Amino acid sequence: MIRIEVIIPLALEGLFSYALPEQLIGAMPDFGAGCRVVVPFGGKRYYTGVVFSIDREAEATICKEVEQILDATPILPAATLRQWEWMAYYYACPMGSILRDALPSGLLPESKTMLSLVENFVAKEALSEGEMYLLDTLGEKGTMTAEQLERLVGRRLTRPLLRLIELGAICTEEALQPRYRPKLARYLRLAPEYQTNEEALSSLVEGLARAPRQAELLMTFLHELESTGQDYSGALHRTALLEAVPKGDASLRALIEKGVLQQVLEPVSRLKQMQGEGSELPSIADVAPLTHPVTLYYGRTAEDKEAYVLGQIAATLERGGQVLYLTPSVHSVPSATGFMQRLAEVAGANYYPYHTLIGEAVRVETFLRLAQLETPALVVGTRSAIYVPLSRLSLVIIDEEQEYLYKQQLVAPRYHARDVALWRAHQAGAKVLLATLTPSAEVLFHALRGKYQLLRPEESSSLSSPAPQFVLPSIEAIDLKRLRQIREVEWGHTLTTYLIDEIRSTIARGKKVLLLQNRRGYAPYVMCDACQTRLLCPHCDVSLTYHRTRAALLCHYCGYATALPEACPTCGATEVMTKVGQKPALRQVGYGIERVEEELKERLPAYEVLRIDSDTFSSQKKRMELLEQIESGSAEILLGTQLIRNQPIWEGIGLIAVVQLDAVLGVPDFRSEERAYQLLYQLRLRSRAPEKDCPRYLIQTNSTEQTFIQSLRSGDYDAFISDVLAEREATNFPPFTRLTHLWLRGKDERLLASASLVLSQYLKGLLPQERVTSPQIPSVARLEGYYLRQIVIRRPFQQSYREERAAFASALQQLRLSLPESKRLQIYFDVDPL
Repeated sequence: MIRIEVIIPLALEGLFSYALPEQLIGAMPDFGAGCRVVVPFGGKRYYTGVVFSIDREAEATICKEVEQILDATPILPAATLRQWEWMAYYYACPMGSILRDALPSGLLPESKTMLSLVENFVAKEALSEGEMYLLDTLGEKGTMTAEQLERLVGRRLTRPLLRLIELGAICTEEALQPRYRPKLARYLRLAPEYQTNEEALSSLVEGLARAPRQAELLMTFLHELESTGQDYSGALHRTALLEAVPKGDASLRALIEKGVLQQVLEPVSRLKQMQGEGSELPSIADVAPLTHPVTLYYGRTAEDKEAYVLGQIAATLERGGQVLYLTPSVHSVPSATGFMQRLAEVAGANYYPYHTLIGEAVRVETFLRLAQLETPALVVGTRSAIYVPLSRLSLVIIDEEQEYLYKQQLVAPRYHARDVALWRAHQAGAKVLLATLTPSAEVLFHALRGKYQLLRPEESSSLSSPAPQFVLPSIEAIDLKRLRQIREVEWGHTLTTYLIDEIRSTIARGKKVLLLQNRRGYAPYVMCDACQTRLLCPHCDVSLTYHRTRAALLCHYCGYATALPEACPTCGATEVMTKVGQKPALRQVGYGIERVEEELKERLPAYEVLRIDSDTFSSQKKRMELLEQIESGSAEILLGTQLIRNQPIWEGIGLIAVVQLDAVLGVPDFRSEERAYQLLYQLRLRSRAPEKDCPRYLIQTNSTEQTFIQSLRSGDYDAFISDVLAEREATNFPPFTRLTHLWLRGKDERLLASASLVLSQYLKGLLPQERVTSPQIPSVARLEGYYLRQIVIRRPFQQSYREERAAFASALQQLRLSLPESKRLQIYFDVDPL
């Protein structure tokens, strides 16, 4: 018996055993681990899984059989399966979750329940009007899925469908639904009897003497085959032939009808249009090869960092290696001279982008091509690119390694792409380059203690622009609190008169203005002045954010959306009496980026304002429109959240202003100051210029004397991080301690409380008690309708994680045995949380 262990793309622990029929594997000698198979799971469902191991001499046992083999040879190398196995162990999550996250969904087709009418069905009891309508719709449209039927009817149909199935009016069948289809193109081939028989071909041409246009088309077809280096058995794209013979459609149809030419559909790659040699390669700096397994390039300017990265990529590709370049976000808009464009030019035909904006079908083809690729390649992508198979991986680059976007936080596996890259590179014998202008405290800590090599270019050794004569803009703080007290800032406004005057002055000099407001929406929350309650999300314990552009209240956690009500949902008030008369009871509190945009247009109507945030990046169409606006240079005022940092907007900037520093620092997290400093310091670094052209840097804040501003003004990032590390060591936080957050979610709050208490006690019995906290109620105690509890586990950074992982598994097992109801709870680990 041949038995295989399969990873199923579901959040279930362990592997699943299946018997492999001899008739399926007979003609596939290379079948093995890394191939995809379709297997039955549960009652009637079918899933596409990946073979983890195969035993060709297994003892006969009762196993379900594999339904279908999708790959005759592995599409995943053994190294990739080892990576998944390590991730599942380190991040304490099922391998099925990793499979679901790692492969493009087009490679994981699943079955769907198909509904169809039962012939000759006779109802034994009365059917409702809605049930009759469903039967009529199925009779007219034919077999379809429940989702398709619901879209057609416009409402949920769970109950009526279940009743019709029970009555025998509708039958169900599971059918595999492919999510990816290859792109097909129409090609033309010469009929087989003419491909090698020259006499028959000559007779054919002579016989077309009375049809000169058909003869011309045939001769052109033969000539085009020869010009492309093919013999008469080759194929020619239909469009290429018709371009060579305009208005040849009728002649072509005639030749096809006569059986002279055959039209066939053949798959074509979607990648060809994305790859091309650059006409003129950018100048590449000569850089010394990396000598240490992990190197931190702590750059002084963005230009120097980019030049160094390009140099390492070019050298690696020249040596025949493969490079994986990770960037934190695809929201960076590449301009004609942007860094992404330069990457594509350096790699030429070996350039492979891999992120969500390139489309699912292209991701599938990119993944499959890279799985077989043995030649040099440059893969550029976001954190999900850490999964792409590369057999000759030589260099991994993590650009802007400090960015939190490298950490997947919402769904399992909750991995950090930087840490996975370090493990993968170590296994492959590849080098890792961490490149940044503002290294994270964790990475700089490891570099300072010698675990990573530290490269810090001197000012005099600039690789690109003449940076030594450039200076950083000086920082000026504006006391927003004092100006509000003396009523210089009007109610409902957040831009001071001083800042408005500076904006006018800057634009009058022909310069642009950059404003940072790191908060989405129009108002962070809406409050009723009659009963003093906030409008909350019904599913989460958080305030709803008002988005004026969408005319809706949104929950930034679960996505819930609703219209702004006229009356308070709690007390019903519509108006309240104030010193200046009647006002609406519902007041929009706080200043999101949309509100700042509105204020700018109100107070500076003559100037064009361009807003850059996640809402303006929400689709490919909006992204391209934004690109056109940026490149046109028509907007005098650029207003954005932190996404603005990586945009090509730095030419001609005369003023940078932080609208509300308190909105940047206001995140309740021990890393909030570090992240804020990195953001604001990088804005300062990217705007450095000769002294006479150096922009002004203004910060509006409610506390001008805080040490954060003093530290930012000094521009000494080393001193700032030194203080951060000293504070972290004193308080036992990363990088001196590794954290794991254990989360429990459930609808039953009483069960949640008891299960979390029991689980924490088991963990305290397996690990040193001081390393495990008692269950805590987080600041957001309910999300998406689920109550939450949190247990924090600490581990000294020099200790192995293996003891901890064993304790996690044992404690969960004991919980399931002692409290079986805990199976109703969702329990997951967030290792190294951000």
